Amino acid sequence: MPPLVSHMLAARRAAEEAGLFGAASDDGGASGGEAARAEEVGAFTLGATTPDIRVLTRWERERTHFFDLSEEQHQDSVAAFLTAHPDLRDAAALRPQTRAWAGGFIAHLVMDETYIEEVYRPHFGHRSALGGGRRANLLDRILQYEMDRQERESPEAMAALRQSLYGSAVDVDCGFLDRATLEEWRDVSARLTEYAPDWERFSTIASRHLEGAGVGSEDEYRAFLEQIPELLEETLRSVGAATVEAFFEESQQRTVTALREYLG
Repeated sequence: MPPLVSHMLAARRAAEEAGLFGAASDDGGASGGEAARAEEVGAFTLGATTPDIRVLTRWERERTHFFDLSEEQHQDSVAAFLTAHPDLRDAAALRPQTRAWAGGFIAHLVMDETYIEEVYRPHFGHRSALGGGRRANLLDRILQYEMDRQERESPEAMAALRQSLYGSAVDVDCGFLDRATLEEWRDVSARLTEYAPDWERFSTIASRHLEGAGVGSEDEYRAFLEQIPELLEETLRSVGAATVEAFFEESQQRTVTALREYLG
């Protein structure tokens, strides 16, 4: 599913369209209401990464994403999340940062769900032309990474995300994650914004798929990186640029709707 920078920026764009946080900024020098609002934005941004905290906790995917990848029928991951954690269901009853964090969490779930339904299954899954095998999953990772890499080309956007994350007090009471774990995850998420927008770190999200393609040694990985432009072209030709654009549009509209329903 889309990497974390894509999730953070997509969630922030949806929140802006939904008008959730007004004119809040991440300048860190604000006081009073503006400072409180900035902390909510930070909590929201952290929430938009938190389903992937399973990388840190080693939990199974369904425990944080509320979506069974083996189930072909439509699933409502947001409803499943709120059913599993009823204390988070009434957003108005939550403290501001917890409420904002839960909104970011929901934004992540919606984006992943949309990607699975609109991109992965029809273009990479076992019923697609690529057949869902090792090569299909490697090409899917290439597409995801390129989407994220393009987002990371803006140093201003990365600095804003980083400042927002580090500016969060992590005053979140979600009931299934303690503050120390969330703070550690915040730091992991923030560090991702520091990396150059290149392909050097592709192996971090595709190691299993690279091994399946016979890429194990450093020399083999360097040779693989030289193939990236050709593989990316193949992927985009198979999926279609219009599909990727439609995914982002559909994901944002679904997220805006979900945030408005949850946060008001």
